[in-house]
Amino acid sequence: MLDTTCCPECGALAEVQWRTVMDGTDGPVEHAKILCAARHWFLLPVEALVVPQPSSVEPARVRR
Repeated sequence: MLDTTCCPECGALAEVQWRTVMDGTDGPVEHAKILCAARHWFLLPVEALVVPQPSSVEPARVRR
């Protein structure tokens, strides 16, 4: 299953490439590396990831 989010810079769809746990001052914090279609990449705490919303455009109807 592809794990996706939104790019914090441009808002494009971004893939979560990997996750890891890093030590923080208040204990371990899970982080994720993301890469968007515009090639922006970030290493963010997973709590900062945004769930992409489905497109408001209706799917094309197939003519028969």
